[in-house]
Amino acid sequence: MRARSNIIKSHLRKSFFEFFKSKNHEILKSASVIPAENDSSLLFTNAGMNQFKPLILSSSEPKRVANIQKCIRAGGKHNDLDDVGKDLHHQTFFEMMGNWSFNDAFSKQEACQFAWDYLVKTLSIDSDRLYVSYFGGIERLGLPEDRECREIWKRIGIPSDRILPFVAENFWEMGSAGPCGPCTEIHYDRIGGRNASSLVNIDDSVVEIWNIVFMSNIRDSSGHIHNLGKNHIDTGMGFERLLSVVQNRNSNFDTDAFTPILDKITSLTKNKLKYNGTLSSREDAVFRLVADHVRAATVAISDGAIPDGTGSGFIVRKMMRRSFLQGNSKLGIERFGLSDLVPVVISTMKEVYPEIEKSSNEIIKTFKDEETQFWKTVDKAKKMFDGVANENKSPVISGRKAFNLFETHGLPLSVTVEMARNIGKEVDEKEFERCQLEAQKLSQKASQLKLPVSASDFPTHTDNDKYSYTYKNGRYEFPKVQTRILEVYKNQEKANCLNENEKGFVVLENCQFYGEQGGQTSDTGKLLIDKKEIFEVESAKKLENGAVTVLFGRALQPIQRDLRVEQQLDEKKREGVMKAHSATHLLNWALQKSGLRCGQKGSSVDCNRLRFDYSTKDDVMEKEQRSEVLKQCEERMNEFIRHGGETIILETTIEEAKKIENLQSDVKEDRIGNSTVRVVSLGIGRDVPVECCSGTHVHDVKVIEDIAIMSDKSMGQRLRRVIAVTGEEAQKCREYAETSYKDLKSKEPKERSKIAKKIDWKRVPLVDQSRISALLKQKR
Repeated sequence: MRARSNIIKSHLRKSFFEFFKSKNHEILKSASVIPAENDSSLLFTNAGMNQFKPLILSSSEPKRVANIQKCIRAGGKHNDLDDVGKDLHHQTFFEMMGNWSFNDAFSKQEACQFAWDYLVKTLSIDSDRLYVSYFGGIERLGLPEDRECREIWKRIGIPSDRILPFVAENFWEMGSAGPCGPCTEIHYDRIGGRNASSLVNIDDSVVEIWNIVFMSNIRDSSGHIHNLGKNHIDTGMGFERLLSVVQNRNSNFDTDAFTPILDKITSLTKNKLKYNGTLSSREDAVFRLVADHVRAATVAISDGAIPDGTGSGFIVRKMMRRSFLQGNSKLGIERFGLSDLVPVVISTMKEVYPEIEKSSNEIIKTFKDEETQFWKTVDKAKKMFDGVANENKSPVISGRKAFNLFETHGLPLSVTVEMARNIGKEVDEKEFERCQLEAQKLSQKASQLKLPVSASDFPTHTDNDKYSYTYKNGRYEFPKVQTRILEVYKNQEKANCLNENEKGFVVLENCQFYGEQGGQTSDTGKLLIDKKEIFEVESAKKLENGAVTVLFGRALQPIQRDLRVEQQLDEKKREGVMKAHSATHLLNWALQKSGLRCGQKGSSVDCNRLRFDYSTKDDVMEKEQRSEVLKQCEERMNEFIRHGGETIILETTIEEAKKIENLQSDVKEDRIGNSTVRVVSLGIGRDVPVECCSGTHVHDVKVIEDIAIMSDKSMGQRLRRVIAVTGEEAQKCREYAETSYKDLKSKEPKERSKIAKKIDWKRVPLVDQSRISALLKQKR
């Protein structure tokens, strides 16, 4: 085995930050692997550029930045989940090293020189093993060969036969529309002592280690590419891959980022199996899979992901269950053993990501709880499997039946395949996949949007008027905002017009409607011309990372772009939503003060009704005890409402927001430059709800009138959901509960159970449910 380089992973990080600090870069912390709420395009942060999307699209200040970003590529466009273990380089979790130039903060020449100097001079990588590629041009798109880049590399001193033109490989795009541009890459020959020019982008022995993107173009929604009007530079290096180069290792899994984890897996295996780093060994593939998946799940949980049945939580659960199953069946790791791997994973990253160590107890408990639930599912479903397997003598188990086991009993296909193999049968996996695809199509929501919308198409579009309203004479007044229709869409494509009764989307210049965001439902209403209704707004959606609000609805008369219209909100709904949103902040505050919650996990706000999901450290509290604490929370909130308190809205910098002592929101430290946040304070003082929020709120909490907690239910391991109602809806529920209670109390105990069956318990607040239940238990 080759001698290990003396550059360990902590030294590599330090050298990277010190180098770019000396080049006047601002060093930023990594953003969370869980994307911002308003970026619905991603399950996980999957690239260093994700956090900078708003800056790329709207900033004008020159800025130099460097960071190392936590990334997970599992699900969505970039999905490496099913490739992990099969080769020596795929990972779901990885770290992306990058430095950035926003608005010409440094030049193309400097970007290339920085990269070369860091690799060759700082890290002492053999320049004879390095090759560079550049953009060769696409004539049909009017994109010329990047000869400027080629000449830069020549001036730096790279031989001409090692400066190679490529096309698709060297043109970077954020997506089907948006910023894009040519890029140049630096490649490293792991073998050396040869001319490997012909192997670049061909053979795995020559690996890309640095990508420099010159973001100078933008692709519009029709596919045409134009100049962006400003120049940004985005660079990226996979930390683990660069580590393997400086440590002279054949793969990322042979570096000190992974070896402690792989060694611990060895100690957990029944026969003390060792990882040999081969592609031919089935066991080695499982070593890589378990190491990667436990590592990725640990990071995701520390950033707030909770294993569940949807979204990022589903991916986390899938990785964990795959590790449990394959670790047990392929390596002989005892059931419930993999939670012992978590502390080792944490030890490899705690120095640079202290938040992971702070969450260690919660992460370990999550692993133990998930594995307990997983093996319960497997053991229970095995009985169902035995019934399916013994139905006939065929050597093939129907894919549809395997899918039914998965959908009905939660038995993963991999478990079904393994159990079938143990009795000499196989599963029709193709049929399983067809059934799964059918189910996915059925579950797709009709509201999912794929409009060809680009923020660059609407430079004058704004939705600032969503915050324009006043409170006078006991009611809210919303101005009648007139504006212009910028675009019309039908069948999710641009259209000349929408005819009467046709449904479609419109984009307004000055939009007054609140687009669904941050858990708050959208506004509804009408568009008018000369006081005549021409378009019924059924919902409003935020697209392009929140940059564009589109209105969905039905044309009441033919409409087209450039018409001047007046906006008319459903004011009663908006007011009810404002009450519920302010009440959500109040509930978050009360639950935090009670000690019940240790983190917010999402919310949904509608007219006078809200849903609030929260995590709790301990889920073994007795039902009666929890109900009592929630009763106290409700009393505390309503006392606050009765006392009243003005709502203060503050637009401030991220740095100033972080100084607010009682801020309940997590401030995203990855935001930079002149980025601002909107801070909402319900009342003035130290002990009041204060959160970063883009939603709409009442001007004074007394307008909420009343809040009633209707239910508090478990939604999974340490995840609970509160349903509450506000305003007149809360008062109606209290009146219904009081009437039901008096009706029961007037009857003999033996008659009460019959009457209780007629009660609509969904209309009874939690505190009254306890009171009525106590009455029903009375025998006389």
